[in-house]
Parts: sequence; C-alpha cells; structure tokens
Amino acid sequence: MKIRVIITGSKAKAVQVVRYQDNKRFILQHFGSAHNDDELNELLLLAEEWINDYSGQLSFFPDENPNRILYLNHCTFLGV
Repeated sequence: MKIRVIITGSKAKAVQVVRYQDNKRFILQHFGSAHNDDELNELLLLAEEWINDYSGQLSFFPDENPNRILYLNHCTFLGV
C-alpha cells in the first residue's frame, strides 16, 4: 500500500491509498482534497493511520508505541 497525492482539475491535492497488483492500480481509500498545506498534512496523517489500521503491519519507523517491537540487542537468552 502506498499513499498517493495527485493534483485535481481545480489545482487541489487529492490524497489516496493505492495498491499495485499485476501492473494495475487499485484505489483502496480516498481521503479528500486539500487546498492548503495544513489540510494536506491532515489528510496524509489520516491516510497513514488508515494504512496502519487496515494492514496490521508494523512500520519500519514506528513512532507511536515502542513497546510493540522487540529489540534483540536489549534481550538476554535464558534458555529453553
């Protein structure tokens, strides 16, 4: 899944979450159109949250809950 920002006919920026499969683009969710940077940032945040909720995958760069990741260099193996 990928966040896609496109320019509309009215020069607004539309935010979508898309998935590519077999060289085809599937729009999974459309979040709306932004007419300024504040609106665009809000829509991008909504899209990121939607991807996290929809996919259930952990992010490479987690910034919300650090307790969901196990860092092996901070662990000690005690045995089986």
